[in-house]
Amino acid sequence: MKAFVTNQKLKKKYIINKKKIVKKIFRHGKKIESNFFKVLYIETTNKSIFKIKLAFLVSKKQIRKSFKRNKIKRLMRRSYQFNTNQITLKPKIYYIIFIYLKQKIHKFYEINKCFENVINKICCK
Repeated sequence: MKAFVTNQKLKKKYIINKKKIVKKIFRHGKKIESNFFKVLYIETTNKSIFKIKLAFLVSKKQIRKSFKRNKIKRLMRRSYQFNTNQITLKPKIYYIIFIYLKQKIHKFYEINKCFENVINKICCK
């Protein structure tokens, strides 16, 4: 595992920022479920420089306090950054939404392990 660097952020160019795309993913996306996440994704052939665009969601019904939701999103982003070297994708563009399912905050290594499994499932399909 890489060293934990606090100043590395997930750049905005990798984040899904259009409502239209999010709605399309929820309607027509493929689904994968694991212990901690529900993952929705779409493979497209749109013209874009970036091969992956992401969104991280934590339900307000599951976790009430906003600081806890934000912490979970940070952990999810961090585990994505740790596992970017594992991602070997086809020459398509992927829009991926990670939805956190649990009602409490889990340790980083548990989330990271689950994230590795999900990424392997997406890459192998």
